[in-house]
Amino acid sequence: MTYPEKIPSTSSNDFLFSFERAASSSKKLKHDYSILEDRIEKIVSSEKFFVSDYPILRQIMMLSPSKNDLKLLSKALDRLSELVETHQSINQKLSVLKVIEEDPNWLALSFGDFSQEIDKDIESFYNSKED
Repeated sequence: MTYPEKIPSTSSNDFLFSFERAASSSKKLKHDYSILEDRIEKIVSSEKFFVSDYPILRQIMMLSPSKNDLKLLSKALDRLSELVETHQSINQKLSVLKVIEEDPNWLALSFGDFSQEIDKDIESFYNSKED
């Protein structure tokens, strides 16, 4: 028996739960999740994105970053990419200068061209014998 004076509630707090709909929704969500998981796996395991043969993206994903974290990291990497090459070049030059400062004799003996000095020394040796 229904009472016409009782108006059904339209409150947003009330809803009908259906196990059938939940199962259907779960199946679709699991499918979508699987597709996304495969795509993420392909990206993080791709050797194109390894740094010095190290899967750095896999390690980053283990930290469960948010979308914002990844976007900020992307911007930081873009900014670093502009600096790294010049930094490495200057570091190599500084290494050479450090060797020159610490062991100038080794540098001279290793890379010096003494052919002219040897020829001059031989010539002066023969000239001194003639005198």
